[in-house]
Amino acid sequence: MQRLTDPVNPNSGELILEQLQRFGSNMNRKHEVSFWLYFDTEDAARQAAERAAQAGLKPHVSPPLPDSSRKDWLCLLYCPHVPDEALLDGIAQFCTELAAEFNGEFDGWEASLELEPGQKPSLPSGMPD
Repeated sequence: MQRLTDPVNPNSGELILEQLQRFGSNMNRKHEVSFWLYFDTEDAARQAAERAAQAGLKPHVSPPLPDSSRKDWLCLLYCPHVPDEALLDGIAQFCTELAAEFNGEFDGWEASLELEPGQKPSLPSGMPD
């Protein structure tokens, strides 16, 4: 049980599921969850991508954007699954370890919202319409 004083892991499966539910996503549908890792070199990004592919994730490596202040290579890992807390926790841990192994940075996640036809995302309280 988490106490109010415990820090929240922004990459935990629990938080990912909570965020998807807050916006009204159908938790019984497959979601595209992406995990963002950055590396100093193309070689490191490609090695991380290869390791991720071996683990069953779909990697995509991109060079630094020309107009960005960020000069790192992006290794984006896709995980299309019905959201599951243990699975998401495992992938986040894998990303943390992968980033450490290749001197990179695990910079978080994003996920698709899976809504019913015609349904608009729910806005959590305190967010403008």
